[in-house]
Amino acid sequence: MPSPALQDRAPASPTVPWERAEPLTRARALVRRAGAGAGGTVVLRGASGSGRSTALRALARDTERHGTTVLRARCSVQEEGVDFGVLLQLFDGLAPPGRPPAPDDWGGSLHGADLPSRLWSLLRSRAASGPVLLAVDDVHLADAVSRRWLAQVTHRLDRLPVVLAVTERWQYDLVLPRPSFTDACRVPADEICLLAPLGATAARGLVRSVLGDDAPHALTEECVGAVGGNPMLLHALLTDLREMSAGGPLPDRLPGSCADLHPGAFTCALLRWLHDAGAETADAVRTLAELQDEDDAPALLVAVTDVDPSRVRGWTGELTRQGLLRQDPHGGRPVLHPLVRGAVRDTWDRHRRADVRRRAAELLHRRGDPEEAVVRHLLPIPAVGAPWAADALTGAAAKAVHDGRAGEAITCLRRALLEPLSDVRRSEALIRLGCLEVRGERASGVRHLAEALRLQHSAGGRVRAATALGTALVARGEVHTALDVLAELAEGFADSTDLAHAVQAATALISSHDGDSWLRVVGELRRIEEQSPDGIAPTARALLTEHGATAGRLSAAEVMERVRSLTRTPLDPLLEPYLYASAATLAQWADELPEADRLVARGLVACRTPNLLHPGHQSLLSVAAEAEVMRGRYAALLADTALWEVLPGNRAAPGTENAHLRAQAIIALTETGRLAEARRLAHDVTAGGAHGSWEWNEFLYARGLLHMASDEPGAALADLLECGRRQSAREVESPIVTPWRSAAADCHVALGSPERAAALAREELRLARVWGTPRTVGRALRALGVALGGRHGLELVEEAAELLRGGAEPLPELLPALLSLGRSLHEAGQSRRARAVFREAVERAERTGAVRMQLVARAALRDCGARPRRARHTGTTALTSSERRIAQLAAAGHSNVEIAELLHLAVRTVETHLTHCYRKLGIRRGDLAVALGETDWTGRTG
Repeated sequence: MPSPALQDRAPASPTVPWERAEPLTRARALVRRAGAGAGGTVVLRGASGSGRSTALRALARDTERHGTTVLRARCSVQEEGVDFGVLLQLFDGLAPPGRPPAPDDWGGSLHGADLPSRLWSLLRSRAASGPVLLAVDDVHLADAVSRRWLAQVTHRLDRLPVVLAVTERWQYDLVLPRPSFTDACRVPADEICLLAPLGATAARGLVRSVLGDDAPHALTEECVGAVGGNPMLLHALLTDLREMSAGGPLPDRLPGSCADLHPGAFTCALLRWLHDAGAETADAVRTLAELQDEDDAPALLVAVTDVDPSRVRGWTGELTRQGLLRQDPHGGRPVLHPLVRGAVRDTWDRHRRADVRRRAAELLHRRGDPEEAVVRHLLPIPAVGAPWAADALTGAAAKAVHDGRAGEAITCLRRALLEPLSDVRRSEALIRLGCLEVRGERASGVRHLAEALRLQHSAGGRVRAATALGTALVARGEVHTALDVLAELAEGFADSTDLAHAVQAATALISSHDGDSWLRVVGELRRIEEQSPDGIAPTARALLTEHGATAGRLSAAEVMERVRSLTRTPLDPLLEPYLYASAATLAQWADELPEADRLVARGLVACRTPNLLHPGHQSLLSVAAEAEVMRGRYAALLADTALWEVLPGNRAAPGTENAHLRAQAIIALTETGRLAEARRLAHDVTAGGAHGSWEWNEFLYARGLLHMASDEPGAALADLLECGRRQSAREVESPIVTPWRSAAADCHVALGSPERAAALAREELRLARVWGTPRTVGRALRALGVALGGRHGLELVEEAAELLRGGAEPLPELLPALLSLGRSLHEAGQSRRARAVFREAVERAERTGAVRMQLVARAALRDCGARPRRARHTGTTALTSSERRIAQLAAAGHSNVEIAELLHLAVRTVETHLTHCYRKLGIRRGDLAVALGETDWTGRTG
């Protein structure tokens, strides 16, 4: 805290400024020598703001106290062209002792030819009465006549008790300096004192003298670091800080910008510093402030301005010596302190700044620098009206999209639209911009996509624009508007089969977000198939297969036969994303998850630009996410929160592209025991939008499971029955999509209605047997066995468990089957077998990370009268450093022999370590990458 009197005192101005003692001592010695009758010349040199004037005033005050007559003059730019201006200041008021000055004291006319000699006579007369100090500040700005007179006087001072003390700006500039004062005199000065920048110790002392000894240490250091050793700028900065803190505490740190400094003394002082430096140097400093972020800022400074390149290095070295420039710790380039940089930029007209930026951007573009460097200068300025600017901005946007920096891409694309673009390029930019804005929930996205569609003239471009616009409209719940857009587009493609099929596929996927529209599209596709069985597009055939599978009319084997046939058919690139999306969905339902992974990968490649809105792309993401849940890899899905997490104030309407992904996240959060997070996520996916969307139905199913896990069977039953009603309205009867019947049956059992439970479970079992996969049949068998109870129920649950165990890898549905089996055995009096089943459930849940099921199984084991075994140390944290290192190499694809060679181990040792890894992680070798957390959510190794 500053002292109480801080706000009432002016900034300190010591008699002898810091680090000026030695120069002033030499100057005072010369003045004392003048008392003996022999004068001389003192030149105080320093850079702008170095304290030359302060040093001269200190010398004048000191000599005046000892009886020396001091005649003062201050030169300025305003009087640089006024003859005798400095001399008139020097001798103004000088008159014989005892009476006021009169014109005759000047010896006649003030501008007569004999005035210099009369002034010399007057000076000699005054010197006869005692020593005289002529103190001339900023002699480099003196008018030519006065400068010549002063130069002549220096030749005669050795005969008079007169000392001429002048200050002179002296620093390395970008322009060649004018001859110094001593050069004009043609005789060496008796003392030339160079005022160096203040050192850190002296600067800290100045800060304490103004702000008080109790000024915060961090603030003191930042003040010293901001302006180096320049006394003028440091005084001005401290003045602002002192005024800002009047009546209150000092800030702990410097403000972030000059706009926060009041009353603005610092900016005014910097403007004066620039003015003293001259127009060329001032413009160069301002240009450097604009360009300093570039690694080769000095070279760019030369290219953008007309400065002499041979002087740039010396000039930057001089500014560094003064402390106004410092070396960037990362790039090594010379940079201004942020506060100084901001003040410098504020002193320049914005049009001049924009012109520098434009020239720099064009130079960087022409020499082939990355678009990001070019765009850094284009974004802050108005449009330059040049094609190269549009190229740089769109290129930088593409790079930003690739790197996941959507906000930067949006900024670049919006700026690119201000530059000259052809209709085709403008449309492409609008499509990219609109897609990014829709993903970021910006209302302008749909408007930009509509404009892109209007500008597109090519058929393929119109399809892409309309598809993106339709997907964006669906995200806003405007399904019917999206379908109208595609219907209007389809009318123009009657003669183009591939384009018509692409629009047809897009229409079908978009219509799936509205139940009635979906059924109408399916009906139309059926009509086309009946009229021309061989002419129907593969994409349409795949969509009809989806409908037949969900309606419960096809088996998994039949579906996969169609999938393999369809994916072997050569397709137009426009159709590939749609076909692969449908094929991957069907393979996932058929529990052919490796095949689904391959189809997702092929589909994402076919999309080519995944950041554009595309209904096929959204379906592929949904398949990939749901496949992780079907494998029980909940952690892999939850690792990428950007896919499903809802930010505060950014709730998604049902029917948007996020609802299905978030439904899968709710299931994953539920199964990993993170019920509070699951409830928050479910709460944020609020009602509104297109309730007929298939994604909304998936969400209802996921929320029903969450309610059941939270011991809320009534709420769970309501969601599940609503899900079933909506699915039936869409002719979705098979349990391959949302097995709501088995989940609802569990709710009925919990609510004491086993008869209703059995009815639902029997219907699901009937449909599941049509589909014929172990997952669907085993799940329905378990639900029916629990609903029936007794011996028959036990037999059904045992059958379910065996069926779910029998696959290549255990299914997540095995855990609830084991729990149901254990309870049935316990109720049948077979407690020993029940405990064995519960222990198996605990171990499997530990290995897969199914925290909720693990807790339920442990509770069931306790209820069965057994003490559960202590949880085994499992998971990645259980691995030793050696085991982890070997596991990582194996996950990267190295064989056991290669690992042994790399780590200088025996092959047998590697095998032993890997065996321990598999046991602790509960996996096979092929699952190492996922178990170690080294894959992204789609299972692709990263």
